[in-house]
This record gives sequence, C-alpha cells and structure tokens, in this order.
Amino acid sequence: MKTFSHQFYLTAAEVTAQREMPLSRLVTLIIETATGHANQLGIGFDFMISHGISWVLSRLTIEIKETPKVNHAYRLDTWIENFNRMFSDRNFEMIDEETGEPILWAHSTWMAINMESRRPSDLTALKGMSEAVNGQLFPYDKGGKLLPVQDAVIEHEYRFAVSDIDVNRHVTTRRYIDLMVDLWPLEQYEQNTVSRFEIAFKREARYDDVARAVAAPHEGSPEVFDTQVEVNSSPCALARIYFKKR
Repeated sequence: MKTFSHQFYLTAAEVTAQREMPLSRLVTLIIETATGHANQLGIGFDFMISHGISWVLSRLTIEIKETPKVNHAYRLDTWIENFNRMFSDRNFEMIDEETGEPILWAHSTWMAINMESRRPSDLTALKGMSEAVNGQLFPYDKGGKLLPVQDAVIEHEYRFAVSDIDVNRHVTTRRYIDLMVDLWPLEQYEQNTVSRFEIAFKREARYDDVARAVAAPHEGSPEVFDTQVEVNSSPCALARIYFKKR
C-alpha cells in the first residue's frame, strides 16, 4: 500500500483545443489519485469527516515533460514521501502506458484541518501514516515561496457561481486554475505549452465572492508568469506558470 496506481484513458470529452489534458483536469486527477490512496490507507474522506477533520491541499508543483494527449492510456502513481505533525508530502509520477516512459511528476503538500476551528490537526495521530511512507523523493525542485503579484499586466474579474463550489462550500481548486489559465488567449496555447506549474493556497473563497485573477511576468521573463486569484485584494491562490514553445 506504499504506492497507489490510478489507470485512465484520456477521451476527447476531457481535452483542450490542442487535444491535450487541461491543467485543471490534471490537478483534479492528482487530487483524485491522492484520495484513492488515502481511502485505501483508511484515512480518506469518510474517516476524516467522521472525526471532524478534512484533508486540504496546501501546495502543488508539477514538472511536465509531455502533456497527456487524447486517446492515450496513462497511469498515475502516488506515494507519501514523508510527514510530520503539520504536513504530509505526497509525490506523483505519470507513465505513458504505451511507451512505459514517465511524462510528468508532481509534489504536493497536504494539511488536515479541523472543520470547526479551521486549525491544523496533528497528523501523527493518524494510524497507518508511518507504515505508508515510501520515502522516494521528488526528482525536481519543489519550488520556493510564492509571493503576491505586483504590477499586474493581465487581469480578469469573475463572480463565483454554484458550479464553482465543492462539498465544503468553498471554491474548487479546478476553478482557481481555470481562472489563471484563461488569463491568456487561445493563441498563447496554440504556440506554447505549460512545462511547469506551481500553486499555493492561502485562503478560501466562497459562493458569490467576486474574484480578480491577475498575472505579471516573473522577474521580467517572457516565458514565466506569476499569477493569483484574489478576493477583496486578499490572495486566495498564488501560482507560477512556466511556458515553453511547441
């Protein structure tokens, strides 16, 4: 149970205009795979909710060698690298089932939050965590601290609607990422692909909140952008997107 695998086939209903997996779908798949492993370990949604706590994704870094493409079969493997009282580090590797080659890797950091106090819960109290640790390291840079965007050059306003809310009545990870991706026109993705993505979550947004998504070049780079989604000038999610030419 130290490694959990999720096999899937990418259909036309799930891809972008470039016939590739959307970034938000990739992140959703990562969360789904982590959830499957947690369920297998007995520390999934039902167990956590019964104890008044819930898993929360705090940070995610994805290194993309090749974006998953339509009509291809893939396998996403996940394992726990380590954990302490506050945080659990979980890694992922996606394999192209046809070639057997890895095409992307991800590193995630999770917290367990008390649903009433919204304060972190002690992960060392969860039975089975120690035995589940694989220890295999993430093979790339996990990324540094993401800071609020300064001097935005792109921005978009959006009011969160019913379809943007999850089971906890907070805005979904998927919606934050889609708002960031949509800051650029179609031509950007026709000419470029995302090679790396980092995101950190700072606070929760809710139904009917008016959000502002913004982006600015990172240190003047034409290929790397800092982005954020904010509500009332307070960041909900900070991200860094790396583009490369097709």
